[in-house]
Amino acid sequence: MPSFGPHLQELYLNLHVNGRFGLKLPEAIFTCPLLKSLVLKREISLNCGREFPNVYLPSLKNLKLKLFIPYVHPNKLLSGCPVLENLTLFLANNTPDARNVYVPTIQMPRTLKSLTFEDDTIVLDEIYHRVIDTPSLEYLNIKITIPKNSELQVSFSSFPNMVEAHLDIDNARVEHGAWVPDLLRALRETKLLALRYYTTRCLFSAPAFEFPEFHRLVNLEGFDSYTMEYHGPTPPTMVPNCVTSHLKSVEFRAYEDTADEREFIVYLLQKGLVLKTVTISIEPDFDQETKYEFVRELYAELYAIPRGSTTCQLNIWP
Repeated sequence: MPSFGPHLQELYLNLHVNGRFGLKLPEAIFTCPLLKSLVLKREISLNCGREFPNVYLPSLKNLKLKLFIPYVHPNKLLSGCPVLENLTLFLANNTPDARNVYVPTIQMPRTLKSLTFEDDTIVLDEIYHRVIDTPSLEYLNIKITIPKNSELQVSFSSFPNMVEAHLDIDNARVEHGAWVPDLLRALRETKLLALRYYTTRCLFSAPAFEFPEFHRLVNLEGFDSYTMEYHGPTPPTMVPNCVTSHLKSVEFRAYEDTADEREFIVYLLQKGLVLKTVTISIEPDFDQETKYEFVRELYAELYAIPRGSTTCQLNIWP
């Protein structure tokens, strides 16, 4: 690894490195006063040994990397980036005994405008806290899996500038996911909302709550939550303004042709006054004969329904 001088502004590494051992970077990198962008791609993983150096990167705005826990504590790294705007952070365990890994609290920098966060460090029988107090955030993509005997709490600010939000939250214990509806309310100004399968399942199994109106929603992506007892929000008696005035694109993945799914799609086709596209993708695990049968029946039923938007295009993919 070459030496780096104090005038370094961008560092982009895209190398094949053994993920078990990671890449040991020179400590001087973490105090470069002019460094604005640090990106580690492919199989590079940051690993500086047990003693992680002090971090102060006063100009860093773009950071993308993977951290091995417990070798690197995220807070020590993030607290040294006072003007960070774009963060892509993947947290992974790097120890044979996962119970020795415990990072109870992670605080995201308040200056963030874009956050992609994947957390694979949560282990059994522990309480975790992730703080996303980032009022200027415009893009959010989070993926977290919570084991059955663990508890995760997430604190966050409202996001008035949100443009795009992707939520992939697999919570094995619904009672510990009460913050998920609160997160939806904080995201109600977003223009694009993507709810992955486990997030939808978490919402459907949560205690009843008032579903927020997404005032600026243009694109909605959802995944089927399979058949389960519904405890979520009561459907509104009035059509939300976002459906009639803003929603232009809907994508429904892993469609299984349940009665609830058909009812939901019919509702959107009838009430969506400015819809341009509704895309339905059949559950990929079905055999081809079943998929084509679903497509044939759906086309026959949905094309016969009067639509709120005369320009809406319906796409059904086997």
